[in-house]
Amino acid sequence: MKKSRQWTMVILAAILLAGMTAGCGNSSSSTEGGKETQAAASNQSAGSETSAAGGEANPEKPVDGAALKDDIVMGMLSKHTTVDEMEASNTQHNYVWRMVLDTLTHYNNETGELEPQLASEWSTEDGGKTYTFKLREGVKFHNGEILKASDVVFTFNRMKGTTACNGLFEKVESVEAVDESTVKMTLSDANLDWPYMMTLPTASIMNEKACSDDPTEGPAVGTGPWKLDSYEFGNYTKLAAFDESWRGAPNAKTFTFKYIPDDSARLIALQNGEIDICQDPSNIELSAVTGDPKLDLISYKGGSLTYLAFNTQKAPADNADLRKAVAYGIDLDSIIIAAAEGYGTKATSFWGWDEYGYYDCGGYTRDVEKAKEYVKKAYPNGAATLEISVSGSVRKTIAEMMQSQLKEVGIDVTINEMDSAGISTSTTNGEHQACIYGMGFNVFGDDTRRILQPGSAVNKAHYDSKEVMNLLDEAVAETDETKRKEDYQKIQENIYENVPYIPIYFADGFIAAKKGTGGIDIYPTSHHDFSGTFVPAE
Repeated sequence: MKKSRQWTMVILAAILLAGMTAGCGNSSSSTEGGKETQAAASNQSAGSETSAAGGEANPEKPVDGAALKDDIVMGMLSKHTTVDEMEASNTQHNYVWRMVLDTLTHYNNETGELEPQLASEWSTEDGGKTYTFKLREGVKFHNGEILKASDVVFTFNRMKGTTACNGLFEKVESVEAVDESTVKMTLSDANLDWPYMMTLPTASIMNEKACSDDPTEGPAVGTGPWKLDSYEFGNYTKLAAFDESWRGAPNAKTFTFKYIPDDSARLIALQNGEIDICQDPSNIELSAVTGDPKLDLISYKGGSLTYLAFNTQKAPADNADLRKAVAYGIDLDSIIIAAAEGYGTKATSFWGWDEYGYYDCGGYTRDVEKAKEYVKKAYPNGAATLEISVSGSVRKTIAEMMQSQLKEVGIDVTINEMDSAGISTSTTNGEHQACIYGMGFNVFGDDTRRILQPGSAVNKAHYDSKEVMNLLDEAVAETDETKRKEDYQKIQENIYENVPYIPIYFADGFIAAKKGTGGIDIYPTSHHDFSGTFVPAE
């Protein structure tokens, strides 16, 4: 069995402020006040691989001398809509970005440490406000160009106003090429998480010449072990091996993402040999995978949180007592069993379980009498109502269970079922009362900012807390690790007390594949790296 990944976060303050380079060490976390901090949370289980027919699933490397397929096909739940990394940041697109492009730094899922990627080393000064990155020498783009500092400068300047990368751009005051292999970045504010943010697929480095020559497909010219071959949006995206990659040649010649949105059809395609890998098989069909000796089921503890968000700027959800009544009126354990078929871990804090600064707030436990007391405070004359917006069958199931449970405490819930595009727009614009949504947390603490920042499209609660924002600003620049964790703890306690969000569960993740398939780098966010994937030949 592949060893369990340790998701311990590496606090860079002392390391980076001392001017040391990448991958020089990490720090351990402790237990404070009897509650779990990062190390304790990480030890729960970062993920595991299980084989449907005995043996190891998702082995790191193929058996010596084993025959492998030249052409790998993966069935996808969602379709690709762009080949430009700056226009999309979601699971299906990040699969491609991780294979075709590279970032300055890399987060090792096995060791929990930050490592060099396109940057061979880096240092910081000014308390995390200025970073200097030394680039790896001789790295070749798919068009034959050699990586230069000017490509990094071009990439960050190009981020301005883009759909997926403008948030990064706004954190940068200036980026300049010191020489052909050295880049200096000055941030608007000190940010100790910056080297971790450089691991995100949206921070991948583009080639300036390729983008200038071909604005449409040029953004897909990267330094990764795979290069764009062809695509038809809504049907497939095909990659070809780039044998000159600094990471080494892939284990196949082509890798095709095939769009098969229906869960059953996707699994049948795997069983028939039409595809080799099946993204996110339905929970109700997992037994079909484990019962098939020709298949493996790869499982992992996911980092994507399903949550209930209250629109704190709109009645009736602007009433804190109503929000608390809901928190104590629902039974999260039964919801997980019904909606996730039991394949999920109850969330006890509004924070990623593998994210730096995690603090176990204990979670909400159903207490009918307590919920009724809060309903009476919110609505002394009765008639408590709440509309919950949802998209998809699983979240509709969650809402239906909440509807039934909350009726018992005196809250009349109506369900507003929408399509994915509609609920995204509605919740961003603040038209909803409450919604059930999801988010994958990255490993660095400041990642939570995007779901708490006023005006952010991800802030589905439209929560506006000066205390929280001040704590986030302090923590991201705090060099004292103990103080930094205290700030993050206070943020989680603020959310727990004021209930703009109710965290529900972290869903377990699954990949079904032809038996013996391996080399998949599993991320709890589900944004896996398939660069090194191999599939045994028939």
